[in-house]
Amino acid sequence: MDIGKAFTYVFEDPNWIMKVLIGGIVLFIPIVDFAVIGYMLTTLKNVADGQSQPLPEWGDFGNHFMKGLYAFIGVLVYFLPMILIWCCVFLFTFAGSAVAGSAGRNGGDAIGGLVGIVILCLQCIMGLYALVAGLTIWAPMTRFAMSANQLSLFWDFRGTFDFVSKNVANYIIALLLAWVASFVAGFGVILCFVGVLFTSFWANLVSAHLFGQLWRTSQGQGTVPAA
Repeated sequence: MDIGKAFTYVFEDPNWIMKVLIGGIVLFIPIVDFAVIGYMLTTLKNVADGQSQPLPEWGDFGNHFMKGLYAFIGVLVYFLPMILIWCCVFLFTFAGSAVAGSAGRNGGDAIGGLVGIVILCLQCIMGLYALVAGLTIWAPMTRFAMSANQLSLFWDFRGTFDFVSKNVANYIIALLLAWVASFVAGFGVILCFVGVLFTSFWANLVSAHLFGQLWRTSQGQGTVPAA
């Protein structure tokens, strides 16, 4: 993987200032910012396809928005088990408190202890799922980017783990570097807090390039051509 390219390719585009400026502004607007996700995924696909200047134009805003919206729904589905477990924790907490309060002191203590054990188990399961999902979410995102908005890829867990397991070393490298880019983007707060919108957008594009390279490598296509 060409690590340096992932962090610098944005600035090689002749229109990078305008593209990043628009991306930072769009990122600031709720709902509309789904277009940033779509733009990032389109960039990922362009990298995977071997385009030397993969940043797309913003003129195709509608397609960027819809792709981002579909991806957002897919991510919700991917994390749905965790959300459902959280709802169960809430219900058990509420119901356990109500039952324990009406069961008397001794009975209440027993019920409260049992409910506490159940809640603890559910929280452990929820935490474990959140950890695994958080670490692997880029696999279905990458596969989705390379498809025609195929949402079913987000609940194709076997395909996700096959993709990660077959590319585990490069996946870990891409994930760690994506985190590094996000950390660096945090320094955008120095620019009166507004700057973080543009540095965050840049971090998304770094991640797109890294996972675009990952896909390209997984298909045996080698490194991304130079500009």
